[in-house]
Amino acid sequence: MLATCWFNRKNICNMKNVCNRKVNKINIFLFLTLLERLIMERIIMHYDMDAFYASIEINRNPKLKNKALVVGENIVTTASYEARKYGIHSAMKVSDAKLLCPKLIVLPVDKTEYIRISNEIHNLILKITNKVEFVATDEGYIDLTDIIKTENKKAFAIKFKQRIKELTNLTCSVGIGFNKLSAKIASDINKPFGFFIFKNEEEFIKHISDKKIKIIPGVGKKFFEILKNDNIFYVKDVFKYSLDYLVKKYGKSRGENLYCSVRGIDFDEVEYQREIHSIGNEETFLIPLQNNSEIIREFNSLFEYTFERLIKNNVFTQSVTIKMRYTSFKTYTKSKKLKFSTRSKDFLYNEMLELINSFEKEDEVRLLGVYFGDIRKNSLVQLELNKNYK
Repeated sequence: MLATCWFNRKNICNMKNVCNRKVNKINIFLFLTLLERLIMERIIMHYDMDAFYASIEINRNPKLKNKALVVGENIVTTASYEARKYGIHSAMKVSDAKLLCPKLIVLPVDKTEYIRISNEIHNLILKITNKVEFVATDEGYIDLTDIIKTENKKAFAIKFKQRIKELTNLTCSVGIGFNKLSAKIASDINKPFGFFIFKNEEEFIKHISDKKIKIIPGVGKKFFEILKNDNIFYVKDVFKYSLDYLVKKYGKSRGENLYCSVRGIDFDEVEYQREIHSIGNEETFLIPLQNNSEIIREFNSLFEYTFERLIKNNVFTQSVTIKMRYTSFKTYTKSKKLKFSTRSKDFLYNEMLELINSFEKEDEVRLLGVYFGDIRKNSLVQLELNKNYK
């Protein structure tokens, strides 16, 4: 009993961090991994809206149904499933997509509408649980461990998809696994409007072993080229290498990710807000942003979404932070502490612009983020005014 109380998830995670940082004993790390699995089985769900932007446009104009269409300007942001039959996919140049399908319909991005519908979905999910991590406008992770029983996974997945469909007339695909990694990969198996469930690590490993290594999150185009040069094409090609070898060969972050992911090991928790201390959003771009106008446009979109959440939570902020990550993976953040807490849209927007203008662009940008910190329920200025009138 004492051992069970002490060996909880938090203590195990702390012990693993100590092993990594100070001792770096791989055997201890793996022992703690097995111990964690024995103590608690997690039930994690990942939902992913199907061709989200394109599906919204079809909803708005039913005549577009069963037509090959893409949403984007110069680059394809989302391709409908009809367009995908021609080999068209996200991150492709629109000009190249038109060569594949001369009758392709190209529609502009309407982020205001997409965010509005995304918020409807978020509100529905938050009625189920607050243990949810929204990672983009069209996807998120939900920790169902304390909500459903193991035998109810299938029923919950089906019901969840139906509720989203009833609310938005859009479809989503669902994956349920024992951690975020397995849930994410599961949600992509039976698209569109499907679901898949991984019961355990054995099922997961069996499914992904013969898949291309690109199925592993974190293996992008550049890293894939490096792995190909080392004759690593499929997931099963990684198993012959030790953790120590992979870390020495590809660095700590990449090496550990490869070793753990192919074995279904993932310790990331669903990062939900227990008490609001900050409100923020970030977005990773399949096609890196190349000029200032693109960067400002995306920052504006993130600001609108983040500010809307500030108002929805009926709170004030006393700090503004922006984040920028380049294709080199160098990441920079800049923050400004405000003299008073506020939720003035114009004021906060101007503060964000000042932070953006203080950056010197080094490379193409792959990620942007906007955050409001030092969240308060009341404005300090308003409190002072209230005191004066008492």
